Amino acid sequence: MLVAGYAGSGKSEAGKLLAAATGWAMLDKDTISRPMTERLLLALGGDPDDRHSPAYLEHARPLEYECLMKAVWENLECGTSVVAVAPFLAESADAQWTSRVARRCRRAGARLEALWVDSDLESMRDRLISRNASRDTWKLTHWPTYTSGLDLGPVTSHHVIDNRIGASRPLAEQIESIAQRLLRNP
Repeated sequence: MLVAGYAGSGKSEAGKLLAAATGWAMLDKDTISRPMTERLLLALGGDPDDRHSPAYLEHARPLEYECLMKAVWENLECGTSVVAVAPFLAESADAQWTSRVARRCRRAGARLEALWVDSDLESMRDRLISRNASRDTWKLTHWPTYTSGLDLGPVTSHHVIDNRIGASRPLAEQIESIAQRLLRNP
């Protein structure tokens, strides 16, 4: 299961709930790669918290996703289903990428599923402010610029979670419903 969405949408929380409900491994891109990313950006003379600079986009971001996906493949090859959490913005909007991932999942005896964690701008901004992470400084400082291009979504079929602060169903209830469907149809 690829858990995708924008910064502050609640991907990590949704991923943790889904992993707990299914018993699957939880792999979060930030957990796996943040220390490497920060050190790499410093070594390149950049800001360790800037996720919009050319240094990040050209050098660090590809490595982050490579590390995450290698961990995904290793788990699947061992027969362990995975909840992989990352924005997956460019990836999930790329039909060729999702097709390659789906083929590789099938070769490992797994099925690709995607979960889009949807949220509104106000809820995402509130979550970013609340988590007070230095990696969100650029986004919050340049909020209109950052949010001007937030209209992508997965090109593959996907589940959608409504994680707005005023959502009609709690996140845990929505995740539990998806987890039950996944476990009934392996």
